[in-house]
Amino acid sequence: MQKSFHVTDSSVYPLGVCFMAEGLHISAVCGHETEYGILLFDKKHKDGIRIPFLEENRRGNICAMMLKGYQDRSCSYLFYRGEELFQDPYAMALADERKYGEKKERPSRCKVYDPSYDWENDRIQAIPFEDSLFYMLHVRGFTKHRSSGVRAKGTYAGIVEKLPYLKELGVTALLLMPSYEFDEVLEKEKPLSIEQAIAAYKELPAQPDNSSVRINYWGYQDGLYLMPKYAYAHSKDAVTEFKDMVKAVHQNGMEVMMQFYFRPDMDYTRILWILKFWVLEYHIDGFHLLGADLPLHMLCKDPLLAETKLLGEQNIDPGTGQVSGEAAAFRNFGFMNESFLYDIRKLLKGDGNMINSLIRLNRENAPDKGIVNYIAKQDGFRLYDLVSYDRKHNEANGEDNQDGSSYNYSWNCGIEGKTRKKNILHLRLKQMKNAVTYLLLSQGTPLIYSGDEFANSQDGNNNPYCQDNAVCWIKWDQGGIGEELFTYTKELIRFRREHSIFHMRTPLRGTDYLSCGYPDISFHGKEAWRPDTGAESRSIGILCCGCYAEKETIPDCSFFYIGINMHWESCIFGLPQMPKGKEWVRLFTTNTQEWEKTESDMPDTFSVKVLPRTIVVYGTRDHISAKEEKSAGKRSGQPSKKRMNES
Repeated sequence: MQKSFHVTDSSVYPLGVCFMAEGLHISAVCGHETEYGILLFDKKHKDGIRIPFLEENRRGNICAMMLKGYQDRSCSYLFYRGEELFQDPYAMALADERKYGEKKERPSRCKVYDPSYDWENDRIQAIPFEDSLFYMLHVRGFTKHRSSGVRAKGTYAGIVEKLPYLKELGVTALLLMPSYEFDEVLEKEKPLSIEQAIAAYKELPAQPDNSSVRINYWGYQDGLYLMPKYAYAHSKDAVTEFKDMVKAVHQNGMEVMMQFYFRPDMDYTRILWILKFWVLEYHIDGFHLLGADLPLHMLCKDPLLAETKLLGEQNIDPGTGQVSGEAAAFRNFGFMNESFLYDIRKLLKGDGNMINSLIRLNRENAPDKGIVNYIAKQDGFRLYDLVSYDRKHNEANGEDNQDGSSYNYSWNCGIEGKTRKKNILHLRLKQMKNAVTYLLLSQGTPLIYSGDEFANSQDGNNNPYCQDNAVCWIKWDQGGIGEELFTYTKELIRFRREHSIFHMRTPLRGTDYLSCGYPDISFHGKEAWRPDTGAESRSIGILCCGCYAEKETIPDCSFFYIGINMHWESCIFGLPQMPKGKEWVRLFTTNTQEWEKTESDMPDTFSVKVLPRTIVVYGTRDHISAKEEKSAGKRSGQPSKKRMNES
């Protein structure tokens, strides 16, 4: 084959393939047992040319060489080990086009990354944990369904089309499930079919069995960590499309965060390098890191990641060096608070002995870390399924319903699965509103799984890791219950944002340290100031005093009372006496059906009756704006006329 270069030695770093002034630099980790090299494709070598690493090019287990004089920027390549072809683990771009779920005989070719891109002065957002609302989504599943109403379905560009919707909802950060390059095609070992056995016996070529191909829809696995997933791009240029998405999200005042799965044995320095690369090259605002024994306390200390959110599965001491009890300049570590999910689910379905847990979770906050609360995430029931199924229904996964957790702490409200019974549907809607209210009116950072805000369902499948279909795709045409839940969620998010007493930077103390006559937070029962936290109690009243708000947009002192009754019978709450001239007015109620029929949850001076399985939120009248009073009926759960698929 014709060559337009000659091979010389090169430095071992950087690993991977990149153009330099002298030519094409190539560096890879190589073993000693067989021949290693690069298979290079370009205009002159369309079938590829094998260029081996020489022993004199080796430094330890790294081999490096320079193709001096080579500057064909359109080239692509694979590495080889003997006769085996494999992708460069340090590659930053791909050359081959491949449809999602398509099985290939050999890996896609890599190409040299082009860093040029006009970011237009884009910067990371660095939104504090206390002002954040995370929205977790799967790039493909978010807009792949025909009801999404977008042109570029299932892609980064599709997310951009949905940004007006996300901004209307009140999201501050998108948390993308794995969006780095990984092979979603799984090989499933299965016994031969009768047709395949006959073909093998007769030594005939057997027809391919496409049913043996399964999809790893979630993507929690190894991959090419330095590039976005190409099958999630609408265009042929995934790198540019991903950057366009990040820039558009930032222009709308939101952040982009990414989930990464790293093997437990992956080197810390490589993990750090990968995260830095995404921060510098893609302007990523944060990461949710999955894998055993990840060195999060070390990652948090890196100066470049000082304003990058780093989420872990476990609570740790971030070790940022501040004095005990002193808030860090920017809290860059946060953890996923799984106890919130389990305890609130138990309370939601009426389990006893949960009031103390509710009090703890409602107040839980920390000056040196973020605490991320959620009711649902990718593994487990969706919010709607949580109130519609008592047990998992994972038969479609092909594992005899043995996969996925059997303990979901769910309640089907009387009927398993789909129903048209109005009383059951009303109860399910009320329970979903209860869950959303718990989530948004607790301290910490709330996380909503995409579609939960309008009752999207996965038909009772709590582990759809292999379902690339309508089970996992977000259905945007829920109507009815979905529109009503969306309106309620959107208004509650706005309410939370406007009143910082519900999203403080520092923990609430439960004391009157301002000497204003009221503590920042207090708890109540049938009598004011006397909460019932016994094992049989399922009700609690929470009083929040806005005088302690750190960034309150309303200058005067506001009071808010949250009456929570998860009992199957009505409950009387004693209301604390307010300062002279103030009276309670209802802002929100999760009880929608009785809203037009009863005034039983309207307070008098000293008490209020709250109906079964209902949460009611009150505020003091002289600090409720005209806009809030006008929309109080809407917040109670009246459906919006706006369709979910309008953006």
